[in-house]
Amino acid sequence: MNESQAEQVAEALSGEAWQSGGDIWLVLLRRTDGKLAVVSDEVVCEYDNEECFEKAKPAKTVLLH
Repeated sequence: MNESQAEQVAEALSGEAWQSGGDIWLVLLRRTDGKLAVVSDEVVCEYDNEECFEKAKPAKTVLLH
């Protein structure tokens, strides 16, 4: 998704728009239990913590296509 789309989705979900590099934008949803949900235009992933996100090791993944 582009920056505008990410910002709109982030606002709707009370998350934050985040640029992962190049022109790739994600929406980050930080949970109170330390887990992180990440939404792109292709997939939603849940990570156990920030370290797992940085290492690209999701605990759960849902493909949107």
